[in-house]
Amino acid sequence: MSIPQPDFDRDVIVRHLQGDPERGEQWAVFLGLDKRVELSDQQGAFVFARLLADLQQRRIWLGHGDDGELSPLDRGQLRGCSCC
Repeated sequence: MSIPQPDFDRDVIVRHLQGDPERGEQWAVFLGLDKRVELSDQQGAFVFARLLADLQQRRIWLGHGDDGELSPLDRGQLRGCSCC
């Protein structure tokens, strides 16, 4: 069985951004190469990513920093509302 690899053109990618200390912690959610949202709340970013991945029927990947290696996220791990 092959190990899944991210599709950088179509998958959902959540990145923990390092940057300006005045802004605090930031999380960006991408669909392919397009940034869809940037939030200061990790849980909010994960909820958005899960909804986007469900709508697009794509995988979710987590990366730390702008160039960090990506690891797959299981949608079952991303709980953010009472219905899930």
